[in-house]
Amino acid sequence: MKVKSVDRNLQLANEAFKAQKWAQAAQLYEQEYQSAPSEKINHLLVKSLFEEHQYKMAYTIMMDNLNSYLMDEQHVILMVEVLLANRQLLMSHVLTATLPRVPAQVTRLIQQAEANARQEPNFKKDYQTFYQLSALTFNQQQRAFEKGKELPLDEWVTATKVLLIDPFVKPIIRVSLLEMVQKLKLPEHFEFRWLDNKNYEIVGNQLKSLAEFEKVGILENVLREMIDDHDPVTQQLYQNELGLQVTLLYPFIDRAIPDPRAWVTRLIKGDQVQSATLPAAYSLEWWQRKLSQIMSEMTGA
Repeated sequence: MKVKSVDRNLQLANEAFKAQKWAQAAQLYEQEYQSAPSEKINHLLVKSLFEEHQYKMAYTIMMDNLNSYLMDEQHVILMVEVLLANRQLLMSHVLTATLPRVPAQVTRLIQQAEANARQEPNFKKDYQTFYQLSALTFNQQQRAFEKGKELPLDEWVTATKVLLIDPFVKPIIRVSLLEMVQKLKLPEHFEFRWLDNKNYEIVGNQLKSLAEFEKVGILENVLREMIDDHDPVTQQLYQNELGLQVTLLYPFIDRAIPDPRAWVTRLIKGDQVQSATLPAAYSLEWWQRKLSQIMSEMTGA
């Protein structure tokens, strides 16, 4: 009997969808999605919620299975419509950058949304806040970074080129901006102020993502080998610290960590020799002390 009631529920949902009774369709698809989630039901539920102007809920459900929206043009268009309804302008560029070909309708949707954004009363203020992000506290910089994702791409890039070399932008924010540049696959040249306080020129679409660094996987394997599996809490703590270290060192992780085993040993055991003299620049100790100081400032420790 339960199977029949589920089938009936889905039939009613499909009938409501075809009749464009979006509220009814959304309610019925949501029941179906709770009991038996699938890509197909996700798509139908998101479409119904979007048409019913329940944009936040549509976004939340869509994010459950985002990759499934990149498989065909119809769902790419729906994905972008939902993103734009939630002011996720930059995310729409990030996701369409992964496509072999961007549908013309998607390009028009994004251009129109960006034109509309520039006409909003708070646009200049929001743009200025993002552009001058370095004047803010760490928590405020984090909020401004997130808010910046609602800016049109051209304005975001203009501000980001300045922020990437600004010494008063917190290192984790500079890295986060650079990771966005990588995801956007921008063919432009950028200067980036790394943790050694020197500027380096990089090209957006030549950057590797953090996940593509072989060294990161090697470091994680060494850490697992050195920390007993019977102590998962300690292992997780070191894993979190290591993850933050390699993020802060992006995009020159290989340059800072030539010897993964020595790096992990120093991470776990600290300085083997206590000395009042400062470590040599770019040495393992120098890097880890610098990272430790940055992370302490981030956590207020």
